[in-house]
Amino acid sequence: SDDPERVDIAQLLALYHVTYWAKGRTTGQVQRALRHSRPIVTAWDGDRLVGFTRVLSDLTYRATIWDVIVAETHQKRGIGREMMRLVLEHPDLQTVTMFVLLTKDRHRFYEQFGFETETKMSMMLRR
Repeated sequence: SDDPERVDIAQLLALYHVTYWAKGRTTGQVQRALRHSRPIVTAWDGDRLVGFTRVLSDLTYRATIWDVIVAETHQKRGIGREMMRLVLEHPDLQTVTMFVLLTKDRHRFYEQFGFETETKMSMMLRR
């Protein structure tokens, strides 16, 4: 599904809260992020949210992929791979020539999609 209206915020927060990188997110913050993300890709096991990712993009040139997460109980089943495929092949992103994502520990996973570690172009301001 890529319907942001279908995302159950409580279930998404439960997914976030098992990660080291998104534990402190609140309902209001997540709702705001969803409103400003497109596309959003979700994976479901019946009515249970088991996978999620979102994209920030101008829908023309650049896109940043955020929050790729799969429930621990559903990992190693290809769900993350399928969500990434759906993002990279999404009709709204067909003219995008540069996808960016940040990861501290999953480089090998993203390399299968053609991502490479980039050190010369990266800058960051943390507040």
